[in-house]
Amino acid sequence: TLPDIAEISVNVVPVTREDDRIHNYQIPSDDCFAHLELQFKFYGLSSKVEGVLGRTYQPDFMNPAKPGTAMPIVGGEDKYRTSSLLTADCYTCKFSPARASDQRDSSLMDYSPLDCTSRASSGSGIVCRR
Repeated sequence: TLPDIAEISVNVVPVTREDDRIHNYQIPSDDCFAHLELQFKFYGLSSKVEGVLGRTYQPDFMNPAKPGTAMPIVGGEDKYRTSSLLTADCYTCKFSPARASDQRDSSLMDYSPLDCTSRASSGSGIVCRR
């Protein structure tokens, strides 16, 4: 929890053998995968927020994914691609690291190392849902 900013809930759910069979993940027998479920609750969110997650919180958001699709893809990768997970260098980025450094809050800037890859994938398996 970041008081007055956001609440984030994280849950790790193991991928079962049945999930592997149904979705054809092709998980090696000596390995295991998990889904990372993330839930966000934002306070005082600007109507100018952007991004794959941010645009779902817009008051006029219309989901382009076909209802009932097993694994819907919202799209927009070309607008939101960054050089790394914690880098603000995408096409639609409005964040300025120079301005942020003047307002740095240690509780917000204490990042731990992240690794979103595995031996069997390219690390592009993050799904955000509203």
